[in-house]
Amino acid sequence: MPLLGSYAATSIVIASTIILVVVIRLFFRKALESTKRWPYQRQLLVFLVFLIGLFLSIAFLPLNHEIKMQILSILGLLLSAVIALSSTTLVSNAMAGIMLRMTHEFRGGDFIEVDDLVGRVTDLGIFHTELQLVNRDVVSLPNLWLAQKSVKVTRRDGTFINLSLSIGYTVNHQDVEQALLKAAQQCKLADSFVFIEAFLDHAIRYRLYGMLDQSAERLSKTSELYKAVLDVFVKEGIEIASPSLSDRRELDASTRHLPAEGTSQKKKKTPTVVENLVFDKAEEAQSIEDLKQAQAKLTQALEKSSKQGKETIEKKIQAVGEEIEKREEKRKSDS
Repeated sequence: MPLLGSYAATSIVIASTIILVVVIRLFFRKALESTKRWPYQRQLLVFLVFLIGLFLSIAFLPLNHEIKMQILSILGLLLSAVIALSSTTLVSNAMAGIMLRMTHEFRGGDFIEVDDLVGRVTDLGIFHTELQLVNRDVVSLPNLWLAQKSVKVTRRDGTFINLSLSIGYTVNHQDVEQALLKAAQQCKLADSFVFIEAFLDHAIRYRLYGMLDQSAERLSKTSELYKAVLDVFVKEGIEIASPSLSDRRELDASTRHLPAEGTSQKKKKTPTVVENLVFDKAEEAQSIEDLKQAQAKLTQALEKSSKQGKETIEKKIQAVGEEIEKREEKRKSDS
């Protein structure tokens, strides 16, 4: 009977552990993932439940007390050895990942630059961060390496895009500034301004800045700005000497190096937003983050609302949660 009781107790512990893990994964997933301050509660809770269940199962086995203690000691040593051996990699990356989450330096969908890598964040995991580059490839960056680097994050509420070019000394700087501002205006950039950066041996270097409201369109808008500058300068008759102009000639004010006007007619076509094709995974990650923010705000509003409004807010929270779950499942299936 004691033997059967020990086996029964062990079976109950194992079954309870499995049931508890399933309950955590199914019913607490939405509530735990909506928390930003500590985003890995579900994984850590499942690991702790599994660990406790393992030790309790061994404790209830019908074995001698000394044998049980030896097994538990071996498991403890193995766990300590794993933590010690992986502390320089896994644990360090995990701690760096938690630090990046808690500091909120960037999140899914943000445009970042680190070293020579430029792209948008698609996933911020506990060990690594996925970055989708401008060629649509996805690169995985260890969180420890990322935490040690200087990361440039493009603000979501707008960013200044800029371009630099050199114009010869024979052109009045006011004409150059007006032409650059006109190009920025054509691209619908706000708060544009021009700096004179340096007097070079052959020309003056100018830099144009313009505020871009939609930072996600950074690539296409920068290209559009370069095209607008070329078109405006051709129309104004201003010669671009950037990066350098090497030419032996007699200086004559009437001679200009200008490209010939295009003979092909411009075709009207629907503009394609390059970022939607390049950063598809990042766009999806950003939309999921926005939905999680909306869910958190609705949860806060639910606590302050009256009884009549709670039912409506609860329905909205449920709908947002279902949409988040649907998109995350789609993202996992696509990856």
